[in-house]
Amino acid sequence: MGSSVRAKDSYKNQECKITCDYEILRESPLFKEAPAEVIKLFAYLSKRKKYSPGDIIISTENTADMAFYIISGSADITAMHKGKEVILQQLKPHTLCGELALLGEFKWFFNVRVTEECEVLIITRESFKKVLESFPEKRENIIEKIIQLRVKRFIEQTDFMLDNLPDEYLNQSVWSPSKLAI
Repeated sequence: MGSSVRAKDSYKNQECKITCDYEILRESPLFKEAPAEVIKLFAYLSKRKKYSPGDIIISTENTADMAFYIISGSADITAMHKGKEVILQQLKPHTLCGELALLGEFKWFFNVRVTEECEVLIITRESFKKVLESFPEKRENIIEKIIQLRVKRFIEQTDFMLDNLPDEYLNQSVWSPSKLAI
């Protein structure tokens, strides 16, 4: 009797996980216009993970093979430059990060460090490929959406870095990085 009760509870938990993750993904910019069956498959194949402040979600020491959707908490995208860690962007809830890893293999070119306890939904490249194989007619739209999201975040990162430059550099009529005294 005990094992059948556990199996039943496990089934309910899996069903709840899929339903909850479906709702989360449905609100994400990547899946906002996607058909329900595509989102459900992503919800089924995704995994959840919690991170504490200071934890590293993404490291330049690793190969990129998954994307992270921040459900709650916050993290910083950082890069090492001339021996210093530089914050490129601050990630808040409802942000997809690492989406290019779904499209191809490469080494991470940035780090993501948790600043406030974080819960993320992880989509692996392997599960991404399974979804695209199951819905080949949606492939082009999904890839186009990933590219649009990455360009949007690139613009946000550029704005973040420019917003954090000292005013003395921004008040010049023509500014060049060579004028920046670091």
